[in-house]
Amino acid sequence: MSKVADYQIPRSALGWMLLSVLLVMLPQSLHMPFWVTFLTLVCIAWRWLIFTGVAAYPGRLLRIAIVVFTMTLSVSQMRSSGIGLDSAASLLALGFVFKLIEMRHKRDVYVVISLCFIMAMVNFLYSQSVVATIYTAIVIIVITCAMLALNRSHLHPVGRGNLRLATVMALQALPLTIVLFVMFPRIAPLWAVPMQNSSGTTGVSDEMTPGDLAQLGRSSELAFRVQFEDSLAPLHQDLYWRGLVLEDFDGQTWRRTRRGSSYSEAASLNDFRWNWEDRVRLGSQALRYNVIIEPSNQPWLYGLHLAQPLNRELYQSRNFEIFNNGVISKRSSYDLISYRGSATDLILLDSARRRTTNLPGRGNEQSVAFAERLRAGVQSDRDYVYAVLAHFQQNEFYYTLNPALLGEQRVDDFLFNTRQGFCEHYASSFAFLMRAVGIPARVVVGYQGAEYNPYEDYMMVYQYNAHAWNEVWLEGEGWVRFDPTAAVSPERIEQGVEAALADDPAFREQSLFSAARLGSLGWVNALRLRLDAIEYEWNRRVVNYDEDVQSDFLANVLGDVTDQKVLFVLIALAFVATGAIALTVISSEPRSRRSVADSLYYQFGKELDKISLGRQRGETPLRYRDRVCAAKPELAQLVTEATRCYMELNYHTGVRKQDSAGQESTTYGSNTDSLAEFRKVLTQLRFKLLPFGRLRREA
Repeated sequence: MSKVADYQIPRSALGWMLLSVLLVMLPQSLHMPFWVTFLTLVCIAWRWLIFTGVAAYPGRLLRIAIVVFTMTLSVSQMRSSGIGLDSAASLLALGFVFKLIEMRHKRDVYVVISLCFIMAMVNFLYSQSVVATIYTAIVIIVITCAMLALNRSHLHPVGRGNLRLATVMALQALPLTIVLFVMFPRIAPLWAVPMQNSSGTTGVSDEMTPGDLAQLGRSSELAFRVQFEDSLAPLHQDLYWRGLVLEDFDGQTWRRTRRGSSYSEAASLNDFRWNWEDRVRLGSQALRYNVIIEPSNQPWLYGLHLAQPLNRELYQSRNFEIFNNGVISKRSSYDLISYRGSATDLILLDSARRRTTNLPGRGNEQSVAFAERLRAGVQSDRDYVYAVLAHFQQNEFYYTLNPALLGEQRVDDFLFNTRQGFCEHYASSFAFLMRAVGIPARVVVGYQGAEYNPYEDYMMVYQYNAHAWNEVWLEGEGWVRFDPTAAVSPERIEQGVEAALADDPAFREQSLFSAARLGSLGWVNALRLRLDAIEYEWNRRVVNYDEDVQSDFLANVLGDVTDQKVLFVLIALAFVATGAIALTVISSEPRSRRSVADSLYYQFGKELDKISLGRQRGETPLRYRDRVCAAKPELAQLVTEATRCYMELNYHTGVRKQDSAGQESTTYGSNTDSLAEFRKVLTQLRFKLLPFGRLRREA
């Protein structure tokens, strides 16, 4: 049996607190190892058994064993997955739930409740979506219920009363929260700090081996959203979201030319910006658009051809790639401007020509010989490009997510044996055939296509839109985009990957029950798009409300923004919000809840009021009984019984009786019996008064 606790937590408070712990840990169980969730459930059950006296507090040796066991598993997790957000959150969660089973004093309970608030904020490290925010708000209300139950008198009724009061308190705090959110100087929260999270989807990589992008075709996770401003969006076949340029090829893998770490490249570009104005010929039509990208734990971003960043923290590389100053560890927004019909690098430097025509010294001889024969039969480099595309179109090549495995000579094996592949197979072999005859060519990886959301007029790009295509340098034209996949599967480019792979069982196989996969159902698809539109607006107006957005908003409202103006408006709005809350609290009187006995006695008086014998203000039950009995003797027995039941329930009075020996005694009925008798008497009184009511109506 357990020892007597130093502080016995009220049953209601313990129930609310354990529910708070369970709700706080529920979303984090999706990111933590299974054993952390299991230990959480064990600690919750153990705490309840301690409360009921079935189990004892853990002894010293057991506590030491738990700590050693936990540290061993935690170190093992860190060695396997690295030191990151998941491992840190797991350690915090373990310390949090272990505190449950050693609570002995009231201050320990306050520590656990405070940790509940902290763990609720940890959830924002993983998601700041609308659903996550609503869920966290509900959790905060439940934690507040635990605090209320802990500090309320044990005589106060439990149940919905705490929940109602906690909800009212949360709603009262909402106006002041909005004022502080809008007006208070923006300070990056904890979830805006770059943190490595192993659970994020990295998307397109800076290396490409045949089969890599096909893995993304199995996922329907969102990559980014795009909204165009003041112009019509391009057609589907023109939606090439350019990511990285891959120039190095070792016979198997295409890689981006690296000059140091990819993660530090954007920071180095801060000191040296490429003079790209001398290398481009801008088109006449400008497209301005905003991109909201999901976390990828990579520094590169995506935009249309020749996208110029409008944000200060973004930089361009020599190949017009876009980099963020640090990895994308949270949902981020950036603005771009692209020019249709632009040309780049009309004059190609010798160093760039060497990089983009280089091939391994040996291997794929059959492909090299094929390229030389094909080039000898045409007059220009552009004619040769069309000849290669015609070869893909006129022969039996297949676009699939499940191609046959390639041998050591991958290009030869693909072009002349398997002829099955995803976009990276075609882009890799196309670039090889170009370089085999000395034409500069490179592979570009990114995304192609998008799904249009009509409810908020924006586009959604998913991981299965990942794509690889080519850029070929032609004399007098610069780098020109060519897509060999379009020659094999034109519906992939014109209609989207959904149309091209509709019959492929591997397509989106990682999301079998996602709303995107069930989009063929009209109402499901409409609901999915509407929910995503809500999420998009939430991201634009709330999640991305940073210092720049706040400055623009204040400039529109206040004109010339000064510290004095901002401080004055902040204090004024805070005073108004606090004053409004204070008025509602002061003006509202708490409603007195009638007991069951008072409710029955109130109905008793209402029935007698039908015959003009209602109870008068300040009249005691006994005086009321005597007055009614004198006025209506035929009701005396029922009125006397009703008064007796009410007084037994409300004042704990008994019935005085005299036995045969002349001794007087008082008997008390139980509450259950008295209530039953009171209801029975009230029913009889209603039937008794029916003739009086009919006579009064007739009169």
